[in-house]
Amino acid sequence: MKLRHKILAAIFIICLGTTACEDMLDVAPQQSIDARDAITTPQDLQGAVIGMYALLGEPELYGTNLLLLPELLAAEENVAWYGTFAGYRQVANKTMTADNLEAQRTWVTAYEAINLANIVLSKLDLETDQQARDRIEGEALFVRGILHFELVRLYGRAWNDGDPNTNLGVPIRTSAVTTEEEARTFATRNTVAEVYAQVVQDLERAKELLPELNEERANTYAASGFLARVHLQRQDYAAALQEANRVIAEGPFNLNPTVTAIFRNDNTAESIFEIQQNDQNNAGTANDGLTTFYADLEGIGRGDIAVLSYDLYEEQDTRLSDLIYEGFLYGDIHTGKWTNFGQNIPVVRLAEMYLIRAEANLRLGSTLGATPLEDINRIRERAGASTLSSLTLEDVLLERRLELAFEGFRIHDIKRTASELVGEDYTIPWDAEILIFPIPRREIDASQGQLTQNPGYSG
Repeated sequence: MKLRHKILAAIFIICLGTTACEDMLDVAPQQSIDARDAITTPQDLQGAVIGMYALLGEPELYGTNLLLLPELLAAEENVAWYGTFAGYRQVANKTMTADNLEAQRTWVTAYEAINLANIVLSKLDLETDQQARDRIEGEALFVRGILHFELVRLYGRAWNDGDPNTNLGVPIRTSAVTTEEEARTFATRNTVAEVYAQVVQDLERAKELLPELNEERANTYAASGFLARVHLQRQDYAAALQEANRVIAEGPFNLNPTVTAIFRNDNTAESIFEIQQNDQNNAGTANDGLTTFYADLEGIGRGDIAVLSYDLYEEQDTRLSDLIYEGFLYGDIHTGKWTNFGQNIPVVRLAEMYLIRAEANLRLGSTLGATPLEDINRIRERAGASTLSSLTLEDVLLERRLELAFEGFRIHDIKRTASELVGEDYTIPWDAEILIFPIPRREIDASQGQLTQNPGYSG
């Protein structure tokens, strides 16, 4: 079996890692293959790692949904969805049902990628070079950690919403599912605290194992960047500060000279981790992809998402003049961050680390690495905005909103700061049940009742 076919076989079998793949389980025995038989050489293992990264870039994950859904779920005073896709419309309008397509496909693909990471971890003995083995192990733990983090933020209550030790999160998967028999062992939901503990454990170990440089793949600073994000989300500001400062002080990164550079060029000095795309291989040009939904240029994009928050920027701010524009098709206002189908997708970048360091220092009353005012003004000066002479927490949170707009942060920041969503004539509490995704109905049905649904959804 050629390596290409072995990779496809491994990716085929990862569907066994989710309960939704009922049709996949109906194949005749002679047509099925154990993933342990599909990966038999170090080259096969490397191919599985490549497949793991490919899944991260799928539209169900960082190729579209993990950056788009958090913005749509916090559409109020942020964006307006004008597209025809019912799943996204339900998210923006807070009318999701247990059958929401986006909730289902994001869940399924995330667990497929987690399962492939577990398969890679189960086959580490194939790699005899210790340095290569450490790198592969670190990459698999990185993928497993960040996807459990994304899942628990979408499908579970926020860390600060009640008791994370009793609130239900998502199932933790740390063992490879490679056979039909293993797939019939249904997972139950772990608590939010248990999921976060697993995420931190995976990312801490990944940080230790990954090299400082790893071409365009995850490195030790990408693990620290995600750890900073995880700790900020669960309000452990001291830990978030340490990880963000490590990236800034020790990493080989620099802010780009312009606000547009990271969205017009690939793998820039500011990029810590990004999804690799090109014109031939990307998340989509018609029915998926950030550019498909956000862009409204001549011949590019559907113009499905209009920007509502552009008036938050100062007139001279280049994040307004260079990254906000009037659309070609409908004349609505759009973001210029996603305008090329083949552009890479920045997932973690240095500007976020400065913002995390500033917020954590401000909350803790410390000045590790720099004062909060210095870090915020560094971001503002790059954008041509006026510098501040003093700083409040509200200033920091606003700067975070301005800098990271339309990159998948909005609903998560709303929840962790316990801020209301404000519509034209209504408000939605930050801890409302409608701001949590449903566990897909197919998953609950296939689990024979082992998975429980979130409140507010039937089935």
